Amino acid sequence: MATGPMDLGPTSRAVADNLRRLREARGLSLRALSADLKRRGHSLSADALNKIENGRTPEAGAEPPRNVRRIDVDDLTALAAALGVNPNALLLPHQGSGSIDLTGTGTVDATIAWAWAEGRRPLAVPEGDDGTATTDFQRYARPRGIRSYDRSPASRAAHFEDSGGRGYYQRGQDGKLREVATGEPVEFDQHGYHDD
Repeated sequence: MATGPMDLGPTSRAVADNLRRLREARGLSLRALSADLKRRGHSLSADALNKIENGRTPEAGAEPPRNVRRIDVDDLTALAAALGVNPNALLLPHQGSGSIDLTGTGTVDATIAWAWAEGRRPLAVPEGDDGTATTDFQRYARPRGIRSYDRSPASRAAHFEDSGGRGYYQRGQDGKLREVATGEPVEFDQHGYHDD
């Protein structure tokens, strides 16, 4: 087993930082969290949890710690469940503004990174995009039934296709619902999104 410094990327460091932050916020010791994970059918010893937390972002000028452990996706899912959060709360730095570093992408605006992790939008949208990039992202990132649709023609066409040709419905002045044809103007709620 290697005991030298392990080269961790920004996402691994975020997980380590967030694991410690959330564990302490919940008032859990390493042993208590380990016991909770075991009750849930996923074993991680207190020592393993400590090694994961050792991967935290080092203080400026500090040497990277030894005895670091990476986590796998099963660990991530079990830890998120035990800590009462979604996996994104462990994966992304705990900040809602400014820039953050993500493995494989470099520096990204925090609000965009969170929207991407939540499956709401791609990391990058080409300038002048007509809604196709977000619609395409939704198609591949989220299963049918929980995709979000916006006002763009590309999104409306995707909704029509996803819903088996049902399209959108709008309540008329008489109070009755009627199907709205693709390309026909439709009023949305104040948020501008319609979830199927």
